[in-house]
Amino acid sequence: MTVLVTGGTGFVGSHVAARLRAAGRPVRLLVRDPAKLARVPALRDGPELDVAVGDVTDRDSVQRALDGCTAVVHSAAHVSLAEREADHVEAVNVGGTRHVVGAAAERSITSVHVSSVSVFGVGHTRITVDTPLANAGGGYTRSKVAAERLVRELQEQGAPVAIVYPSGVLGPEVAELGSTFQGLVGWIRTPPNTSSGSSIVDVRDVALAIERALGAPPGRWMLGGTFLTYGELRDAIARVTGVRRPAPPTPGPVLRFAGRAGDLVKRVVPFDYPLTYEAMTMATRACPYDSDATCRDLGVQWRPVDETLADSIRWLAAHGDLKARLAGTLAP
Repeated sequence: MTVLVTGGTGFVGSHVAARLRAAGRPVRLLVRDPAKLARVPALRDGPELDVAVGDVTDRDSVQRALDGCTAVVHSAAHVSLAEREADHVEAVNVGGTRHVVGAAAERSITSVHVSSVSVFGVGHTRITVDTPLANAGGGYTRSKVAAERLVRELQEQGAPVAIVYPSGVLGPEVAELGSTFQGLVGWIRTPPNTSSGSSIVDVRDVALAIERALGAPPGRWMLGGTFLTYGELRDAIARVTGVRRPAPPTPGPVLRFAGRAGDLVKRVVPFDYPLTYEAMTMATRACPYDSDATCRDLGVQWRPVDETLADSIRWLAAHGDLKARLAGTLAP
């Protein structure tokens, strides 16, 4: 009954592992550096974990980690919108998926592949699991689409694999701030006032959906959470923090131009903030994701977005990633 979880030191993977362990399921983590587990909040408490040292880009270490496992959650991914990292992104996101999900399929092991809503691109009014895949985008999107096609081909061949598509994942107990959390900090400092909006899903709900997907027939499950226009998002942040900040309007074309400028600057002076053309396009042309089938068939209900935002902001403030004056009533 052991479940192999890749990406277990990451945000989604650690919450999945913690949820499975709490439910009494033996969990094995495939990690490159076991020492990193001590810095993962969701996994600090509880019994010692079974750890396999390896890398998803190394087929042999994946094969060894799979021995004795009856299920797999493949959440390992390299998330970067910087084109200078495109080769590494492809090696992890495409090669790693081939090694992990492909090897699980060869052994007829049930698996869940954690994809992303980014595979569907932008420009639709409402995105479903049947929306055509993106045919453009930067290195990250290209890698996720390529991995998506690989897993769908395995599904068509009868492999017992499910695919889940999380949107912007937030929540407490995050070890390292990825692009979504960097975006949240940016939203709090300078509330967005542009076209479109953002979808937010709680990491705890994502973990529940993945656990349920392991026990469901193979399928594709949208984890879109709640879509907020940027006006609604500004109101929600002000509601939970008690702080309302100025929100000067910024047209979508201006932000996309800034993204292109960011791409050029990052070639010379790398920086972590997700100011790229791809990120700005996704931010200004996003639309809702249809998760009705997921909620109905997996029995998942998205928790109120105010709760997710409050828990996320409280965590950021408590760990020094957000100034107290910006966290308002949520500051420690």
